[in-house]
Amino acid sequence: MRHIKRALICLLIILFGMPALASAETEIEVDSNPSMQVSPETGEPATTVSNQPAKNYMLISNESVNPNSKQFTGTPVINNEKYRLEKNLSPEAFKMDVNLPFDTEKFQDRKMENKSLMYKTLNKVGSNRNFNVFDFDKFIEYKIQAQLLYTGEKVNVWGYDKNFTKEHAKMLGNEFDNKIYSAVTDNFGTESDVDGDGKINILCYDIKDGFKYSGGYIAGYFYSRDLYDAPGSNRSEIFYIDTYPTMGLDSKKDVTAAYSTLAHEFQHMVNFNQNVLVEGGKEMDPWLDEGLAMAAEQIYTGSVLKDRIDYYNSSYSVTNGHSLLYWDDYGDVLANYSLSYLFAQYVKVQSKQGDAIFKEIIRDSNNNYKAVEKAAKKYMDPKLSFGKLMTNFRAALLLKEKSGKYGFNSEPGFNTIRPRIYKGTSANLRGGGAVVKEATGYETIPTSKGKNIDYTFFGPGEPRDHTAPARPAVQKVSDRDTVVKGSAEAGATIYVNTGSTTLGKAVSTSKKSFSVTIKKQKAGTKLQVYAVDKAGNKSDPATLTVIDKTPPARPTVSKVSNRDLKVTGKAEAGSKVTLKAGGKVIGSGTADKAGKYVVNLKAARKAGTAIYVTATDKAGNVSKERKVIVVDKIPPKVPKVSKVTIKTTAVKGKTEKGATVSVKAGKKVLGTSKANDKGSFTVKIKKQKAGTVLKIYAKDQAGNTSKPAKITVKKS
Repeated sequence: MRHIKRALICLLIILFGMPALASAETEIEVDSNPSMQVSPETGEPATTVSNQPAKNYMLISNESVNPNSKQFTGTPVINNEKYRLEKNLSPEAFKMDVNLPFDTEKFQDRKMENKSLMYKTLNKVGSNRNFNVFDFDKFIEYKIQAQLLYTGEKVNVWGYDKNFTKEHAKMLGNEFDNKIYSAVTDNFGTESDVDGDGKINILCYDIKDGFKYSGGYIAGYFYSRDLYDAPGSNRSEIFYIDTYPTMGLDSKKDVTAAYSTLAHEFQHMVNFNQNVLVEGGKEMDPWLDEGLAMAAEQIYTGSVLKDRIDYYNSSYSVTNGHSLLYWDDYGDVLANYSLSYLFAQYVKVQSKQGDAIFKEIIRDSNNNYKAVEKAAKKYMDPKLSFGKLMTNFRAALLLKEKSGKYGFNSEPGFNTIRPRIYKGTSANLRGGGAVVKEATGYETIPTSKGKNIDYTFFGPGEPRDHTAPARPAVQKVSDRDTVVKGSAEAGATIYVNTGSTTLGKAVSTSKKSFSVTIKKQKAGTKLQVYAVDKAGNKSDPATLTVIDKTPPARPTVSKVSNRDLKVTGKAEAGSKVTLKAGGKVIGSGTADKAGKYVVNLKAARKAGTAIYVTATDKAGNVSKERKVIVVDKIPPKVPKVSKVTIKTTAVKGKTEKGATVSVKAGKKVLGTSKANDKGSFTVKIKKQKAGTVLKIYAKDQAGNTSKPAKITVKKS
């Protein structure tokens, strides 16, 4: 149950903020309605009643029964305009009839039925009584002492206004007893009698609502608290009826202006009695309760509520998608009144049950949309959901066809309803919200729409296929591929684009598979793949990036010696270069933007070691390996040489195995020999004179030459 404090705050916002506020139903504000046609003869809005509209229209509705469920419509491209209020409406178009909420669950054990004798009083004309009333302007409750001016068969009329006379009270009482009472009870049900006196009190006074010659005002209200033994309760069936401005702006009062308000408030009282006190359920949802209350007004007056239609025709929150189900206390609540009224009348027309449908809805144990849905399934279509019923209702407001589900069966008065054409680019609609857009007839239903958003098209050539294919499912595409494969709607043409360039297209098979031939694309290229069905509807694109499946080129490697602690070379820019020897990683590094790399080694590798170098790109592709053998760059040590005398004909010693040993005297080579596997060598020379200096060199197999061993020939 909504809290009373919140409700009263809402009423203050309604009174002072509502006429200038745009609805919170959508994110787009609009200003004008260029599609509105006016008759040159009468100045009245022209109507469209043909079975086929001359224009194309697109009705977008949120069929969710949850008014708090906002869903995206998609993105039609239409101009955005600003909200405004039409100024040429009659004051009655701004009339509100309030049904104040009360926490019935909290006071469930304090119903008046068992306590009626405690509070039963015999009232006589001329007697006074104190009543608790509410000041909606100052947000306070206060007491007034009113006088009983008339008592009738079903009613006591009290007055608290010097200009509201006994004669006025008699007129009001007689009208209620003779017409209003039966109009409501015959069509909706009976009221309660908690105080046991068989009478309904009508308190007529100036309801403090902040009215100052224009804008919204409260014509009357019903407060279910009065049916409970609760603090502030007046402990009786009672209506509060406004004397200013409802009955006039001066001292002369027109009580007939309040008659329809009485019918309205009496329905609220009956509705509460049937659903809460009799059934033991919850109060009816506000949008439905108000729709029935206005139906009671129409039954009583015998004519359509023109002011509600006029406000519908001027409400740009309706244009913007105002929800039927969401009672917008903080926005354009008068739009709710108009929608609720028109919906109740639409249900009446479509059910073909006349006013009897209202009592059937009230008597249903469901006090929300389910009661209407049950009636719709019974009298209209057993498969009709409430969501689709709301969509059909919006279409009827647009088309007003003479017969069928998209009209009011040519009921007099409803042909003045004007189309409300939305000009925004997109909207977030609450459950029960809807917008109408002018269309070309070839729009595609956006796949980005909410799950409960329904698109209905009207115009020449309708119905046709407006449903876009689903986004194609596409397999991965690499820089080596020449075919794009996947699945999509059977028979649809599949396009593969990069930017604005079409790379290829093909038709999806009956098994929903496709294969589009394209040229190889560079890794990182963005591809858009979409489907276009036979009706020309285009799907949302599947976007994918061409993946890198091409390995880097084999790296280059500079010579590596057994003295080096770094390995250098070139590889693909940004790739990771890895060195392995003997199956183990001995180092790694990253190639710079120019492709150069340097890999540090913890230790120099032995000559003859095989090092394998690979490059791995960012996609994980590995190049072929480059093999490099560590070359020998270290010369042999200075050879060790035995003593040489003038008698020596062979120089002997030790050096690196396999090295070639040379013996020189000055620049002359006296002899050479190769060291054996143990490094021993013997170099034959001719005998040399004493004092000759010999230089003995060792040159390894890689060509590295040692420093010389110097030895002087001895005499002995």
